Amino acid sequence: MTEKEIPLFLEALEEAFPRTECFLRHESDWQLLIAILLSAQTTDRSVNEATKILFGHFPTLESLSKASVEQIEEDIRRVGLARSKARNVRETARLLLERHQGKVPQDRRELEELPGVGHKTSGVFLAEWCHAPYLPVDTHVLRVSTRLGLIPKGRTPDQAEALLERKLKGKTPIETHRRLILLGRTFCSARRPRCLSCPFLSFCKEGERFRKKKEEER
Repeated sequence: MTEKEIPLFLEALEEAFPRTECFLRHESDWQLLIAILLSAQTTDRSVNEATKILFGHFPTLESLSKASVEQIEEDIRRVGLARSKARNVRETARLLLERHQGKVPQDRRELEELPGVGHKTSGVFLAEWCHAPYLPVDTHVLRVSTRLGLIPKGRTPDQAEALLERKLKGKTPIETHRRLILLGRTFCSARRPRCLSCPFLSFCKEGERFRKKKEEER
């Protein structure tokens, strides 16, 4: 995708997915952070099902910090890596109370000192809750951006984030993040992308190659 095409692509992306909202259900800053922490290597649907149970049993940070790892693990068993995530959830709840007066810090460095909170998790939280100008990169965003030619192949998520934030400036980054995820879910799946029916085919290098290959096979 050329620099001149990027504004057109962003307009088309907004037209295709005009209204977006956070995919993870939450009612407070700490609930959002816990939900994001649980979302690694699993689906948002699984996380929302798990947090409905978890937050129902432990509606406050205090109660969550005092829960046993086994209790938390039982509530979140539908998400991957439930055991390690349960330990991180309880410890994060405890540290938020002890170090931050029950509030999630809005400094990225302080966030990433919490158990299980890495660069992507902190970026998603700060972009969603604080409207910080971050464009977090998950597997969907990385795949779609690479196929579109927005970033070179082989970039790490952190490298891709820096490139995308520079290239896609001018739009609300978290909205672009969500829309790229929706594009990945609806058309640009990992194994069976729907290139020929994708409304963004004209912007996509890999999609155009796929289309030409299909035409040659006819």
